[in-house]
Amino acid sequence: MKLVGGTRVRKRPRWMIPVIAAGVLSVLLAVGLLVIYPRVGARMVRDKVTAKLGSKLGRDVRLGHVEVSLGRAVIHDIEIRGPNDGELPLVHIARVEVEFDALRSLVGSVRVGEATVDGVTLTIRRHVDGRDNVRDVIERLQSERGGGGAGGGGSISPTSIRITHARLLADDAQSGATMLVTDGDATWKPGELIAQARGVSATTTAAPKASAATLDVRKIAGQPPILVIAGGELSLWPKLSLTGIGGTITADPKHAGEYKIDLAGGYGGVPGNLWTAKGPLDPRGLTASIELEAAKFQLDRLAPILERTPVVDYASTSVDTKVRLDLTANGGKFAGEFHLRGLNVGHPMLADKEVHDLDLSGKIAGSFDRAARRFELHQGDFVTRDVPFSVTGAVARPHRIIEEAAPVVAGDPKPPGGPVGPPRQGPAGVQFLNLRLVIPPIDCQRMLGAIPTEMAPYMAGYKLRGVFDVDVNLDVDWAKLDETKLGGHVGLRHCKVVEQPADSPKRLKDEFEHYVEVDQGKWHSFVVGPSSNDFVPFEEISPYLVRSIMSTEDSAFYSHKGFITTEFRTALVNDLKAGAFKYGASSITMQMVKNVLLYREKTLARKLQELFLTWHVENTLTKDRILEIYFNVIEYGPGLYGIGPATAYYFGKAPKDLTPVEAAFFSTILPAPKERHKQYCAGTLTKWTHDKIQRILGIMLKRDRLTQLEYDQAMETPLLFAKDGLETEDDCLKRTKQAIKNARSTNPLKR
Repeated sequence: MKLVGGTRVRKRPRWMIPVIAAGVLSVLLAVGLLVIYPRVGARMVRDKVTAKLGSKLGRDVRLGHVEVSLGRAVIHDIEIRGPNDGELPLVHIARVEVEFDALRSLVGSVRVGEATVDGVTLTIRRHVDGRDNVRDVIERLQSERGGGGAGGGGSISPTSIRITHARLLADDAQSGATMLVTDGDATWKPGELIAQARGVSATTTAAPKASAATLDVRKIAGQPPILVIAGGELSLWPKLSLTGIGGTITADPKHAGEYKIDLAGGYGGVPGNLWTAKGPLDPRGLTASIELEAAKFQLDRLAPILERTPVVDYASTSVDTKVRLDLTANGGKFAGEFHLRGLNVGHPMLADKEVHDLDLSGKIAGSFDRAARRFELHQGDFVTRDVPFSVTGAVARPHRIIEEAAPVVAGDPKPPGGPVGPPRQGPAGVQFLNLRLVIPPIDCQRMLGAIPTEMAPYMAGYKLRGVFDVDVNLDVDWAKLDETKLGGHVGLRHCKVVEQPADSPKRLKDEFEHYVEVDQGKWHSFVVGPSSNDFVPFEEISPYLVRSIMSTEDSAFYSHKGFITTEFRTALVNDLKAGAFKYGASSITMQMVKNVLLYREKTLARKLQELFLTWHVENTLTKDRILEIYFNVIEYGPGLYGIGPATAYYFGKAPKDLTPVEAAFFSTILPAPKERHKQYCAGTLTKWTHDKIQRILGIMLKRDRLTQLEYDQAMETPLLFAKDGLETEDDCLKRTKQAIKNARSTNPLKR
């Protein structure tokens, strides 16, 4: 003990000095590890990641909160952005946790261990002008990989990576394509990559929609990479999907960069593999050669799908298909064949009864061009019910219109030329259509026998001789519908009838009984011939009526063979403009056939028989007889049939005494006799009818069916109805409306 300033001071033992020093050092070290180290470490992590990753990708890298402790770093909200990203960054990562060598970090060297990445969202986008947000990154990484690299002071590359909850959104504004991966995960370590994407979907405006429940990727050192697909679906069009797609896409060890496709699947959610797709794929050159094959199977395997279709009794129906697809970056070619046997169909638009035992076999070959959005069928050779025919042609859809922004000139609120609207398009967005149908020369009876009985009951019992053929072509541009081309011929005129059934048009040469359905299910009959007081012989019908009807319905009636071929194109153009089949090209003969020989339901089968019977009528009856029957059977108002009763009812006179104005009036009411009968009830014409009568008279004058004097007198002659006063206007209208309500709807074609 020592006296210091009169005070006793106890001297510390020598052994306590290092203890105190160690304690102070421990405190300082603890403060450094707990306070300084995390802050310095966070700053180092932020600097190294943003600098190295930013330099590597050539992008702006932004980090959120960074946490660092001994041997562990956690980074939140990482964003990698570029100039073309838009609102969403190229990459957003919710959280990255990295293990590293703690001791090496104390001397400024970083050696990263395992990394866990959670909540990854990758957004790939291409704009309408072609700019995208990923191409520059890919090119930069490829260049760096080729040139190699050097490092020092440790490595920021992890020894393994585990990714969870990854999402992908790809959007291509040029093609309208999008791809989405709703969830995924992956693990990587040197020599091994295993990844799975779940809820994968891809859609475009010009191609089928595709999806997959899972996509598994496996890449193990020494083995070719493999992609395993499960639960895939490809929607070819709204009511047909390839489903249950599964299989593999494997790297070809013999050809670097190429893969082998081996897929199989079914249709419409039906379980089981009904088709296979195999062949090589080169993703670098975007080429592939795929063999598609659907081995023969019975359609009853597709019962869940076919129950909602017109296909019936499908247990005995079989189908098989084999097609080869050669794909390139710009399109591709296809060729193959198919066989469909024992098809049975029932649909009210086809025929009144189910059509049985249809078959179709074909060999096809064609090509498609993605850039031109054009599909061509170079070969389409088919056989159905022993009748060969071919279909060739092309369809094209318009290019997407890319409107670039133009500078706005002061005082000029509208761009030059005004707004540009989308071009007119046909079904499924088709812009151009070219089609050719050819049936080579074939025996007429063989052609007739190929038509199913259910499709042509009125043609049963006919025997034909001669040779039949067809060569028809159609060329449509929806932007220039008035320039539509329809040409060719149907060689029915070379056929001759050698036998015919008892109820054929031959019976119309003499007096016959005609049946009409005045209301739904309520029938009325009357005799068309001299024994009926209402019958009017042709020579007793006003020539003005004949000329008026010809002017509105069939101007060339006396010169054609039953068909107004020039009107087929006009009717087609009008239908295309309307976007529906609303207009027809019915000649007077065709109208007579529909009224007298056929039931009024509008089906494809009735139309087929109408064409055949029109041909036979023209070869059986005289033109005057056809007109005579026509005027004596058609409807002129509610329950009013035949020109005799009609002229007496409307004008109180005989048909031979009709004036030009009265004759023109009958031409105006024929397309809708019940509806236009309301004018009679009111006792006055509508403005539309008045103007229509004047137009008809003008046509008759122009075509020399009226003299100038007759025309001038007609224009000054008012039309007056003959009314007996036994029915009030209200009662007349009530009766007319009831007749319209009770009439069977046949959706008649406009003439």
